Amino acid sequence: MRVFIIDTGEMGPELHGGLIGVEGSSNPDAREKQECVETVCRYALDGWAIAADPHTAIGWLAALTAETACVPFVNLTRIALHAPRLQDARH
Repeated sequence: MRVFIIDTGEMGPELHGGLIGVEGSSNPDAREKQECVETVCRYALDGWAIAADPHTAIGWLAALTAETACVPFVNLTRIALHAPRLQDARH
């Protein structure tokens, strides 16, 4: 499992605690699943939002954990779908 930090200093107030992205293997074992839940919980307790692709096993687990912890969840699939339009708007 990989966790990456996303700078949210210029984003809305709901993301000012920070944002972490979670990514994992397509077929996670029990250890990776436990690591995902523990990592998301640790950051959620500090008020961080969580970002992941909920169409993957680890992303889905991260989304459920974020929802349970009542912290914002950013669906990376939706961002990817809108990325071409966002790039066009900048030019």
